[in-house]
Amino acid sequence: MFFLGVVAAFAFQSIGIINPDFHAGMSGWTRATYGAEPEFQIDTTSAHGNAPSLRVSSDKPTDTAFGQDIRVKPGGFYRLSAWIKTQGIKSGQSPVFGTIQAQLPGGASVLASGKNHAGDTGWTRESVYFVGPGDGRARVALFLFGWGKGTGTAWFSDLTLEPIKTEDIPMRITNEPLCPGRINPMQYGQFIEYLCDLVPSMWAEKLYDTSFEGLSPYKFRFNADTDFKEKPWYPFGQANRLKVEADPTTFISGAVSKHIVLSDGLPCEGGIAQDGISLNKGKLCKFSIFVKGSANQAQMRVRLFRGTTEFATVLLPVTSEWHKVTAALTPSATTDEATLSVTFKGPGKFWVDNGSLMPIDTVGGWRRDVVKVLTDLKPGVIRVGGSVLDDANLGTFEWTDTIGDPDKRKPFHAWGGLQPMGAGLEEVVQLIQAVKAEPLICVRYEKKTPKDAADEVEYFNGSVNTPMGALRAKNGHPKPYGIKYWQVGNERWGEEYWKAVPEFCKAMLAVDPKIELLSSFPSDELIKLAAPYITYTSPHQYDVENLDGARDELENARGMIERNGGGKKVKLAITEWNTTAGDIGLPRAKLWTLKNALDCSRYQNLLHRKADLVDIANRSNLTNSFCSGIIQTNRSGLFLAPTYYAQQLYATLAGTRPLKIESDLPTNLSPDVSATLSEDGKWLTIFAVNESTSAVKRTVDLSAFEVSGQEAEIWTLGDTQHAGEPDAFNSFVEPDRISPARSIIKASSEKFDYHFPPLSLTVLRWHVKD
Repeated sequence: MFFLGVVAAFAFQSIGIINPDFHAGMSGWTRATYGAEPEFQIDTTSAHGNAPSLRVSSDKPTDTAFGQDIRVKPGGFYRLSAWIKTQGIKSGQSPVFGTIQAQLPGGASVLASGKNHAGDTGWTRESVYFVGPGDGRARVALFLFGWGKGTGTAWFSDLTLEPIKTEDIPMRITNEPLCPGRINPMQYGQFIEYLCDLVPSMWAEKLYDTSFEGLSPYKFRFNADTDFKEKPWYPFGQANRLKVEADPTTFISGAVSKHIVLSDGLPCEGGIAQDGISLNKGKLCKFSIFVKGSANQAQMRVRLFRGTTEFATVLLPVTSEWHKVTAALTPSATTDEATLSVTFKGPGKFWVDNGSLMPIDTVGGWRRDVVKVLTDLKPGVIRVGGSVLDDANLGTFEWTDTIGDPDKRKPFHAWGGLQPMGAGLEEVVQLIQAVKAEPLICVRYEKKTPKDAADEVEYFNGSVNTPMGALRAKNGHPKPYGIKYWQVGNERWGEEYWKAVPEFCKAMLAVDPKIELLSSFPSDELIKLAAPYITYTSPHQYDVENLDGARDELENARGMIERNGGGKKVKLAITEWNTTAGDIGLPRAKLWTLKNALDCSRYQNLLHRKADLVDIANRSNLTNSFCSGIIQTNRSGLFLAPTYYAQQLYATLAGTRPLKIESDLPTNLSPDVSATLSEDGKWLTIFAVNESTSAVKRTVDLSAFEVSGQEAEIWTLGDTQHAGEPDAFNSFVEPDRISPARSIIKASSEKFDYHFPPLSLTVLRWHVKD
């Protein structure tokens, strides 16, 4: 629910709410409605205390809210409260109803959201807590329904906005469990999908368009002027005697080869070339290509050079039949701007297909630097899926096209990006297992059958005595991969899908009864039909900056399971999450900022609190992906986004036992706090996220543990330049600007004051005495 077009109805006022008790009618308040026009009036007959109320009602589906822009102290802490009563509230698909929110002006973002009030409720005080934005501008919103339509009546009365002094309110970390569940390491999962250059950015191949199918523009962008663009092949040499074209009549894989014609007449040399090759001095590379020519005893010259400087060269034989030639090339210098040329002496006709320039030093074909930082991240699970699986408009992915001899694989595009033939689904699984994570494979639902899904399970998990297991062995991997987690379809919804899930599950379980299955989006009908077969149902949450909204969605899913699961405790796997899935263009830059790291950390704290419900969570995306990747690569190196460090701190330091925190303030108010205990009870770890631009002093009470006089390790993730900018970020120029600093403190007693730095994630860790 946004309030665009009504913000200018009045100027920002002094701190506080104008007309909070509606004694002055609707003065100070504006309305936004989508759908049916509601009835609204000041009601003096149904009021809380002596204050009248605002009554809002609609018997037709409406999306309606009232709002008021206010001034608050930047970095100040506030409690916004209202008395609410409802009658006949039916929310439909609306996620927000009968409640209040604190927002940024215009509804641009949610700072805090109250609990929804459904059906008939008596007068109830609803309170939310928030931190004043850096510019001191906020908005109070009263929702009948938001971001969806519903019917019913709600009353709002007696609003208050109170500043809070957090330093006066201690927080006591207890030794009591917060919930019955354990924090699963798979809460710190990651996500890989075939999307533009996501997979190519991790694969060690130095050439683009290795199959000569031709490049296509990406279907996504951040900054069109500076976005990474793959380098094409182009005619090279004596161009007036040269013709280069795609030939669909003869090829090794895909649909075409590259045909090079040097016209008759005087001797000449020409062929094709590609720029932008990254080389490291002395680092051996393997060049390979399929080639044939119109005559025997011809030669092909392969060169790596820049301008007049040659880094490596080799002559390779050409025959009249397709054959693969290889050569070892050792660059004599380091550069990011080398050119590779493949030329022939003419006249003559020549064909090439499936070229490659791979470093020898890789991890199964994957970049060693990427594998190292991914290993250091310690993700519990990595999901392989994404829109390209179930949306033909975004790609041509078929998993069977990505296995077997890489030279025989069918090239495919994903979101416009031509994918490397060597980095198929099997190689992605090998990468995931190499970094000690669990693979989670999403099988295609669109235009597929239960047998298709069962065949995929059998290929990866079946013995060599099964048809698909035998194919895997033929492809060079006799040992089954033993993949445990499988999801049916990506972002699927609707009756046809709900009815199909049990059939897919039965077929997959018949192949391997030990696997655990996930559905796509949860619904009442899905849970009724699929609960006997699935372990998890999988919402996506792409607005986790609205933490209260994310919480409500999780609890809504819990309700679906409890109502429809027949007693089976189906759990949640949040198989994709972030602060946005879109914001195409420059606004997407928020994904690689310090603020994103802090928002994602608050979400991790929420998942700790929901450990009895959520086992798996996969942040989207792992690499590049137009700012969302926590690992950002170019052809010669990488840097780590702030959120990488936040995810790493949680994955490596958090315990498995979420602890109850006693305080008169909610634990999700800045600092947003989670406390965990290791499974053996020896390590107490506190995660505190301060999104405020000011330091926050809190009294920490650890009297439930014997830590007095003990040293605590502290990791503080923040801006090393202390610029006070939430949107500060890392880059190739400043790769470590946002990075964690480690320090040590010794608490003089079991109760002590701690100043949480502005715009920071702080992790405090004690060894608990036996």
